[in-house]
Amino acid sequence: MATATEAPASKMAAGRTSHTQNQMDGLDFEDAVRAAEKARIALTGPSGSGKTYTALSIGTGLLPEGGTLGVIDTERGSASKYAGLFTFKTMKLPSFEPQALIRALAVAAARGIDVVIIDSLTHFWSGRGGALAQVDQKTKNSSSKNAFTTGWKDVSPLLLDMLDAILSYPGHVITTMRVKTEWVIQENDRGKKEPTKVGMKLDQRDGIDYEFDLVGALDQSHMMSVDKSRYPTIEVGSIHEKPDFSFGQTIAQWLDDGEGNAMGVMDYARMAVAPEQTPQQLLNLLSDAETAGLLGAAVLDLGRQATSLGALIRLMGSAARVKDPSTNPDGIRALRMRLEQSGQLGALVPGFDGEPTSIGDLISFAQAQTRKTAQPQPEQAAPRGEPAAQDAPAVPSQSTADHGAADPIDQLMLQVQRHWNDFTELTKDMAEAGRRNQLLREVEGPVGGWVPFGDMVTARIAELKEQARQVEQNGTERSAA
Repeated sequence: MATATEAPASKMAAGRTSHTQNQMDGLDFEDAVRAAEKARIALTGPSGSGKTYTALSIGTGLLPEGGTLGVIDTERGSASKYAGLFTFKTMKLPSFEPQALIRALAVAAARGIDVVIIDSLTHFWSGRGGALAQVDQKTKNSSSKNAFTTGWKDVSPLLLDMLDAILSYPGHVITTMRVKTEWVIQENDRGKKEPTKVGMKLDQRDGIDYEFDLVGALDQSHMMSVDKSRYPTIEVGSIHEKPDFSFGQTIAQWLDDGEGNAMGVMDYARMAVAPEQTPQQLLNLLSDAETAGLLGAAVLDLGRQATSLGALIRLMGSAARVKDPSTNPDGIRALRMRLEQSGQLGALVPGFDGEPTSIGDLISFAQAQTRKTAQPQPEQAAPRGEPAAQDAPAVPSQSTADHGAADPIDQLMLQVQRHWNDFTELTKDMAEAGRRNQLLREVEGPVGGWVPFGDMVTARIAELKEQARQVEQNGTERSAA
């Protein structure tokens, strides 16, 4: 009889364990493979410890043959002082909102920068327009004056988006970060006491250094001690005197020794904006990018605006749905409402001809085509004494009518179109819409644009009542004459 610590004999086969899949959700184990990766390095130290110079040295060693080194400079152009010693491109930022760094990384990815140096990341935390400044401003403008319930609630997601953009960048990344310093009396190599500037605490959000694969701490003599390393060729606690390009080469050689070349961020971005992609293909692409941990990568959309890879794929998926002939008008209407609420109607997507157009215009064109193919509706005669309606709300297409049971707003729209000149019937339609909780649903108005169903019908009832009042007034005046 087997005890609780004994495995059944049938499961104790020699050699590799059997491959068992969870049939419920598809989760499974697979053999671990170290793929070729990109460096994620953080250099910390007090002012004057040589962070910029060391970053340029290591970055030069990381460069592939013919590659490009780029510096996102927040230090008033300090990196450019070394332009005669290193070859690199630079981007100077005037303010340091986390959103600005995300855009800078998106531009760097689009330009094909192989190694990007963020000098320094501290400014996006405590600099002008940085996270702390935004928290203070939002807290000041709030009624509660509580930073934890107002400022940080809005700013923390921005910091996470910024970190995602850094870690998902398609090339190597080196960041520099300042540490808060103070002067202490220490004994020098001659046995004499002297004041020495030492780093005390990282001037950055707590724990951000955990996100990097290698963290090197520099001191005033430009010696670097390795506080953290995921690279077997670089030991934790090792001391490196003035690290140069050979230090970067050592890291690059180990990183390049991985197996296979997985799709990168820009590969996903290029596939996402391809005009021929179908909704299902883009859904699969989104799933693959999520599995690869790249949804937060910063990229440029067709309008050269910074966005995340995940947002780009979702936007292109929406455009593909609009162009897909199997998408019914209900789906397109709901899609427009969602995009309008999120302020995305002006975002550029591939049109029916493959050329960039705003997704709002793409939807309008698709809806116009649907109306052209819709069956004509019989005209409703205006009641005696009232002028005929100039504009009625857009009549849903036949396919929309066929789906009326699924979405009551379409049934109501058809009723309103039939009753457009009869305020008594329109009042009944309003009551029915209230019972169905449809009064706030957005619908296409009689002169274009999208308005709440209840507002549209209420305005029409008021028009008809005013017309009836004028007819009655005119009749009274003629009788008196």
